[in-house]
Amino acid sequence: MKKFTVLLMASVMMLSGCTKKNDTPVITDNTENSVTTEKTSTVAKTSESNNNDIQYIGNYSYYQNGVAYQAGSVPNNTEMFLDFDSMEKASLCAVPNCNHMTSSCLAKSMGRYEPIFYNDYIYFFSTNGGQVRETPDGSEFYIDSSLKKSSLDSYEVQTVCEFHDCVPHETSNYVLYDNELFFVADDRGAVKDDYGNYSWGNSGGDFFLCSVNLDTYEYTNYGSICDDDKVYDGAKNSRGSNIRGVYDGKMYITHSFIKDQNADSTSDDYWTNWIFEFNFDTKSWKKSDLNFPVFMNQDCYISYDMDDKTAKVIWQGEEFEFNLGFDIYSFRLSLCSEFNGKVFFPTVDKWFDLKDLSEHSMGEYADYEVIGYRNDSYILRKEGKIAKITENELLSL
Repeated sequence: MKKFTVLLMASVMMLSGCTKKNDTPVITDNTENSVTTEKTSTVAKTSESNNNDIQYIGNYSYYQNGVAYQAGSVPNNTEMFLDFDSMEKASLCAVPNCNHMTSSCLAKSMGRYEPIFYNDYIYFFSTNGGQVRETPDGSEFYIDSSLKKSSLDSYEVQTVCEFHDCVPHETSNYVLYDNELFFVADDRGAVKDDYGNYSWGNSGGDFFLCSVNLDTYEYTNYGSICDDDKVYDGAKNSRGSNIRGVYDGKMYITHSFIKDQNADSTSDDYWTNWIFEFNFDTKSWKKSDLNFPVFMNQDCYISYDMDDKTAKVIWQGEEFEFNLGFDIYSFRLSLCSEFNGKVFFPTVDKWFDLKDLSEHSMGEYADYEVIGYRNDSYILRKEGKIAKITENELLSL
C-alpha cells in the first residue's frame, strides 16, 4: 500500500483507536452535523470498479480504499476521510496534536471545496470570491483564485496555479481525466452602478468550463458553457452550470436558468434545464437528448422524466423506468445511486436489483445514502452515521 494511504490511516487510528471486529452491521455516531450544501447527491463508484483514467468528484472524493467527504455545516464544516475496510474515520489532517478547529488545519482550510487526490497529493481550490479594491483610477472588482496542493507527508500547502478571470464554483463538481482537472467557474457578473458601487453574485454572470493540468499546472478557460439563455430576462439574474458526472466516456454538464421570474415556479416558464455532453478528445460540448441527471457513473445514468414524472435508468445499455411518486425537486434530493447492479432510492425506502428487477426495502437504512461498494459490502451514510452491510444483509432487510 502506498505511503500516502498509510499516512491517512495513521491519522484515522490516532483519533479513533482500534475497534473489535463486528459481524453485524456497524452504525457509528459522531459529532458530525447535517451537511449544508447545494450539491446534488451524485457520487462516483469506488476506485475498485471505476475507470482509473476518469475520476468524478462530487459530494465524495474517492481514493483507493476510502472516501473523503464534508461533515458539518458551513462555516464549521470539516473534511473527513472514511476507510472502507476498517470503517474508521477522521479529519483529513495528519498534523500531530492538531485540534481540527482552526483554518490552519488542512481539514478546515478547504472550505466548501472537495479535495482531489492525484499522485499522492491532495489538491483543492481557494478564492477570494470576488472583491473590490481601490486604485488610482477608482474602485475595481477583482478575482484571486488558485489551486493548492498538500502532501500529508510534509504537512505543507503549496499554491501551484493562480487565475483571475473566474471563481471555481463551490457547489460544482470536478472530473479528473488522466491528468487534467475539469471544473466550472463563474465571473460573478459584477455590475458597477452610477455611484461607483459594485454588486455581484454567483447566479447571474458567465459560467465557464475550465481545467488545470495537474502535471504542468497549466490553466485553461474553454469559454462560456452556454449563452443561448440570455435572451430570457430571468436568466440575467438566475442561471448556473454544474458538472454532473461521467457516463459512457463522456462528461455531462447541466445549465439551469429561469425564463421568467414572475412566472409560477412550477411552470415551464420558470426553471429550465439543459444538458450538455462534453467530448474529451475534441474538448467541445453539445446539447444532449438525455433527461436531467441525478446520478451517473460509467455504466449507469439515472434521470428524471418531467413529462412522465418517472425515474429513468440506463444501465449497461438497457433502459428501465420507475414510478416512485417523486416530483423533480424531491427527486434531486433523493440520494439515489447505483452500485453492483443495484439502484437505490433510500428516501422512499426502496432499492431494485437491475438484473431481475426485483424490488426490496431499505429497512432500517431508509434515508441512508449508499456511497460505495467494496469487498462484497455496501457502504452507507446518513449525516453523522455510517454503516457497512454485506450482500446477504442487504437482501434480508
